[in-house]
Amino acid sequence: MINNVAVTDDNKVKIIESGALPYYVQILSQERTVTEQLQAARGLWILAFKCRESIVNEPGCLEG
Repeated sequence: MINNVAVTDDNKVKIIESGALPYYVQILSQERTVTEQLQAARGLWILAFKCRESIVNEPGCLEG
């Protein structure tokens, strides 16, 4: 899972640069299972330690 790769700071930046944030937002805002939504929220939490500003600036991310 991508959340496991995101534990290192270099990987966090690469994940953000690859354009993954809209997918996290999509999982949070669509009809998904609770498990999927929890994993998306966990992923954003992990990414926020290095890429907080990117998450704050992603449309729909904080609302999700």
